Amino acid sequence: MNFDINSSLLGKISKNTDKYNPKVLFRIPRSENRINYNLEDNKLPFTGLDVWNCYEFSFLTNNNFPVNRVLKIIYPAESKYLVESKSLKLYLNSFNLQQFGSTINEAEKCVKELIKKDLSELLESTVQLAFFNEQSNTINAFDDLINMNLTDLIPTHEIENIEFNSFLETPALLKANKTNQIQHYAFRSDLLRSNCRVTNQPDWGDIFIRISSNYKIDLNSVIAYLISFRKENHFHEEVVEMIYKRFFDLFEPDKLLVAAMYTRRGGIDINPIRATHADMIDEAFSSLQYRMNKTIRQ
Repeated sequence: MNFDINSSLLGKISKNTDKYNPKVLFRIPRSENRINYNLEDNKLPFTGLDVWNCYEFSFLTNNNFPVNRVLKIIYPAESKYLVESKSLKLYLNSFNLQQFGSTINEAEKCVKELIKKDLSELLESTVQLAFFNEQSNTINAFDDLINMNLTDLIPTHEIENIEFNSFLETPALLKANKTNQIQHYAFRSDLLRSNCRVTNQPDWGDIFIRISSNYKIDLNSVIAYLISFRKENHFHEEVVEMIYKRFFDLFEPDKLLVAAMYTRRGGIDINPIRATHADMIDEAFSSLQYRMNKTIRQ
């Protein structure tokens, strides 16, 4: 069956349901965008995760006592599909007035099993999830990059003398010179802003990059490239994979990591991470034991 985003709930008026309803879930093939950047599902130049933090989630015990939790959902970048965000929001809302057990623990267990089953079947992939409350342990992502803002690595007068005129993704902006030595870069940036592929609503994210390569990279060109996403219309996962692929092709890295932590919309934030090596994936993304601490904009 051909993929048709018009058959989804994106950009349409919809009603919440009072009853648990997995039928509202909608999936999007990753290949639909990957094909534009010569990414093949069975030959990916990365491993990675998509991490969804859902802050507005609740369900009932049998005596109608509300159990409120933050839900963390993790599934692999290698999955054939991603879940469409509005459909996930409606799906999670369908738990709000539904009873799931005589005790809180019983209800939690039942709900976890349902969500894991429904999303695993939808995505045809392994899905992990965890519940968190105010007593749960938290962890910062990329702690070592807190003081490594990309714009702080360049003199202010240099940035102020550049004309930034590209607002559609422009890989030709990226500049580098090949050297005989491995160059190491690690930084974060709050310059990333793109738009939803369907609704055109703005998506704001903090991006994190680590790269080891024989290329000496012009960091001013990286700034210009990130700014060129401001009118680009893509889903969060697609933006991260696009940036990763551009860096991978242009800089021929030994190691590369690209991750983004996006601001929440509809009570959900989406955090994709892609890397050449699994051990580069930050524990804040991969762990079910910790709730991710937020960036200043989240």
